[in-house]
Amino acid sequence: MERWTFLIIAGPDGSALQIRVLLRAGDDPAAWPTAQLALDGTEVPVCEAAHDFEAPEWKAAQLLDGATSGGGQDQIDRVKDRLRVSARV
Repeated sequence: MERWTFLIIAGPDGSALQIRVLLRAGDDPAAWPTAQLALDGTEVPVCEAAHDFEAPEWKAAQLLDGATSGGGQDQIDRVKDRLRVSARV
């Protein structure tokens, strides 16, 4: 069973700024495949910034929808596919 985590990182004004996506594979959290997205859907380097809250997948997709013309879930699916591949390595 796949276990996904979507962490929302807020900007200085408290609004959502980025989404960190983690595939919780294995026992070592430091080894979990991770990606980070700006709200426009572009991948950005994973940083150590504290997250504001954990969101369900539908909420993460909704946050991306505004800047991706409704393509938030598609973007999340592409990131998840890539993280699945790196988990098998």
